[in-house]
Order: sequence, then C-alpha cells, then structure tokens
Amino acid sequence: MTVKIGLVGKPNVGKSTIFSAMTRSQADIANYPFTTLKPNVGITYIETVCPHTEIGKQCNPREGYCENGIRHVPIEIIDVPGLIPGASQGKGMGNEFLDNLRDSEALCHIIDGSGFTAADGTPIQIRREPWEDIEIIEGEIKQWLADRIYRDWDKFARKADSSGENQDRSLHRKIASFGLTERQVSLIFSRGSFPARFTLWTEEDAMRFSEIIFEFMKPIFRIANKADNMEPGIRKELLQKYPEAYLVSGEYELAFEKALKSGLIKGSAGGFEITRAVSRQQSIALDRIREFFRDPAITLVSQIMGRIVQEKLGYVIVFPVVDESTWEDNKGNVLPDALLMPAGSTALDLAFKIHTEIGEGFIRAVDCRTRRVIGKDHILANSDIIRVISKTR
Repeated sequence: MTVKIGLVGKPNVGKSTIFSAMTRSQADIANYPFTTLKPNVGITYIETVCPHTEIGKQCNPREGYCENGIRHVPIEIIDVPGLIPGASQGKGMGNEFLDNLRDSEALCHIIDGSGFTAADGTPIQIRREPWEDIEIIEGEIKQWLADRIYRDWDKFARKADSSGENQDRSLHRKIASFGLTERQVSLIFSRGSFPARFTLWTEEDAMRFSEIIFEFMKPIFRIANKADNMEPGIRKELLQKYPEAYLVSGEYELAFEKALKSGLIKGSAGGFEITRAVSRQQSIALDRIREFFRDPAITLVSQIMGRIVQEKLGYVIVFPVVDESTWEDNKGNVLPDALLMPAGSTALDLAFKIHTEIGEGFIRAVDCRTRRVIGKDHILANSDIIRVISKTR
C-alpha cells in the first residue's frame, strides 16, 4: 500500500491543474465551480538518488522508474471535488467527496493565491484575501470529522463507560475507519485535556479531538496556486501568517512542461533556453514564466510531494533485497523495490511490510552497505539497503 495524499480546496482554485502538474496526466480543467465531480486518482513520484549508482549496475524497479540515477518512487494523489462553506452539512457536493479523505496520510489545501474567486468558487473582479479560504475550508474539514466522531455519541458513551475498557481502545474502535491506529488515538488523548468519562464529552470535545488529528496525525499543508497573479503585499502577508505555505503556479508549470516536451525550450524551469523561432507573444510568455520560477519563494509543484512526504511526514525510502552482495532479489533483479516507511520504522517493521510471514519469522537483518547484522529494533534510515533473514526465506 502506497502513501496517499489528498488535494482539497474550494472549487475553481486550480486543483485539477495542480493534479495534472503533479501526475503529468490530464484532468478536466475549466473556469467554473465543480469541474471535478468525482475524485481524480493519480500517481506522482518523489525522488531520491538510486543506490545502483554505487555498484555500477542498472536497477530494475518493480514500481516507479529510475532515470539518470534518480529513483522515482510512486505515491497516490486524490483530487477531491471542490468544497464550499457548509460542505460538512452536505452543501455542494457534501459528504460524497469528504468521505474520500479518510485514508489520506495528509491533506494539501489548494487556495487561490490571486484572490479572484468567491467562497463558493465563483470568479469575481475584486480581490479577496486568500487566507480567508484557509479558515473557511479547513474549518469545514475539521467540523466534518468532529460531526462523525460525535455521531450516535450518547449510545457509544454509555456502553464504553460501563464496559470498563481502556478509553483509547473504545474510541479507536469507533473511529478506526478514518485510518487512525490505536497508538495514534492514545497520542491524541495525551495532547489534549479530555473528560475522564465519555458520557461527559460535549461537541466541543469532539471538535478539539478533530483539530488535534489534523494538526498531528493528518496534517494540512497549504499550497497557494496562481501565485503568478498575486500582489507582492498579499504574498508577503500570507507567508507571515503561514510561513510553511507553498507558492506555485500550476498553469505556468504545465506550460513549461508542454514547451519542454515539444522541444521548444531546453533546461530547467528557471533557466531554460528557447531552442527555435517563436512569435513575439510566445517569447514574452516564456520570459515571464522563466522569471517567475527564478524567484526563490516559488516552489515547483513537482517538488512539493517529496518535501511533504520525506521532510514533513518523515518517511524514509528503504530498499529491501535478498542478496546483500549483489543487491538483487531471488530473480536477479537489482534493487527492485523502494519502499516508503514511516519515521521510526524498524527492521521488523520492514519485514512485515514485505510480507506478514517474513515478519512473523524474522531472525535478523543485514545492512547491505556495511554487511553489519542488525536486530529487529534497528531504526531504518533513508536509502538503507536491507536484507531480511526469516524462517520463511
């Protein structure tokens, strides 16, 4: 199972454009609300230097691909149809699309940095402050989860309190469909002050529980699209309010990729050269795109997922092999798998990730670079190459 990231936001902010830029696929794109009526699901990639460069043999990826010594590891992107105020109560597309968020590792909130869309996604002529949508839409998401936590609460609370069961376990059973582990539920309890008995909980307690989930367990990252049309003062104020927000232009990035693919230009986004004759209008547009991407405050859409998954969520990429000398599997494939493992994962966790029986039969593991034997509690690091020795292998 791969890492899943959800894209959320009100209609008409360019989510489909961002989705297309991330996945290099064509989603429906139009300048009106609810262009996306059903979730788009696609694959994007995070990049890492492939260890095959260390041994001089080409790798054979089972998933993703390797190009010029850079391994591209797939993750799943879910573009959820646009949210509007009141979505948690079923307005707009309502619960149909909100339910698609439950198994995402994190959410990327796409906002219209230019400010030219109303709260419901309708194009407008007078700029709004883009951070208004952060408060509105993220409030809807948190309310949606709080409502589901608190649904049928009285019946649940009476039964759970009378059972004498651990609170973590009882609540985990109720909300397990949202992709939380019992350990995560326990961590949420430790981060907030909640009543000792479930029958004493209020809707405000459910909301606080929801807020902690989105702060620590399913974090929300903000991406200000249409940054090419942001006023400098608005950009500065947005970054002051949300220092970790990403400034992007999905439209400019798609235009760059299209020009690069057609051979019209060559080079990087901020340093490309025009390779053949173009019209004055094309030249002006390409110069504008180049200057935009030279701005150090701008992030490429294609780079965002790598930063989120590895730097923010802490995932590491681990290469399991069968032969510690050749870095091959039992069919002779070199470094066939690049697995994303959560922060703090151990050699035993890797064994279970490979196969349940291998985890159950774990004997020891080997760090293939150093040939050092490691135990089940060894914490994995990024780009580790590991052989797991098991009773089943």
